[in-house]
Amino acid sequence: MKIIFTAALILIGGLSTFITAQTIVEKKPSPQWWINSSLADTIERYLFHVEGQYNYTKMTGAADGEMQSGGITAAIRKNIVTNHTEYMIDKMNLTLKSLRMNYATESQAFTDYINVDVTRILYGEAGFIWERDDALYIKNRYSLYAGAGLNGLIFEKHYLKVLAAFGRVRQDYTIPVDNFNVTKGAYTAFYIRQLYKYVMDSRLSLIEQAYYLTNMTYSNRYRMSASLNLMIGIIQPVSLVLGYTYKFDKEAELLGAIAKNTTQTIGFNISL
Repeated sequence: MKIIFTAALILIGGLSTFITAQTIVEKKPSPQWWINSSLADTIERYLFHVEGQYNYTKMTGAADGEMQSGGITAAIRKNIVTNHTEYMIDKMNLTLKSLRMNYATESQAFTDYINVDVTRILYGEAGFIWERDDALYIKNRYSLYAGAGLNGLIFEKHYLKVLAAFGRVRQDYTIPVDNFNVTKGAYTAFYIRQLYKYVMDSRLSLIEQAYYLTNMTYSNRYRMSASLNLMIGIIQPVSLVLGYTYKFDKEAELLGAIAKNTTQTIGFNISL
């Protein structure tokens, strides 16, 4: 409950910031309209956007190996409704020298969600998430969620989007888990997702994202991630991406798997 209370304070703080924020009305879609509220980019026709990103990390030291991650996102907007579709995949292959063993794992996630803008800063969201995670023996994890959030331009060139939601999650495993300390059966979850973007100029952007989910049915089980990426335009529509990512999964820790991952990556982003 402390975490939920803290999250509520964050949302209240975000709302107070939005109340004092500068907002703009545009007669044509902004270069990055899929981030803005549809009521700030007042366009009647359909808008489409797609982008892909690939990152590579090489690790040396106590653990040798590599990590590759990639993803594709797409958005379509009509009036106040925006549909977002995302697919992400991570692959890790490590050699743990101290244990003289190899560690290989893969995770995938597919998300589809709809935003409906109520005002220029307030929106509702409902979505579906499918995930697979070899490290947790998860074959399928299905999530349905709905919530509300804040989205807008804070001062010039600074964008902030925050969502709080509740959902229902169900998962099945690749092996029998009766004797493992993992979540069994469906459970209720509380989500927070946050995006901050600073557009320095047409070729340079700083993007920070954070995600948090807590299991409200089974205590002391949560997962979170945070990333910071610097995008440097090379040639239209290709950008170089320099990034840092932190991930933690409490259930992985209880299971005895690798619970925390921190990576520094270099990659490319193509935005159309």
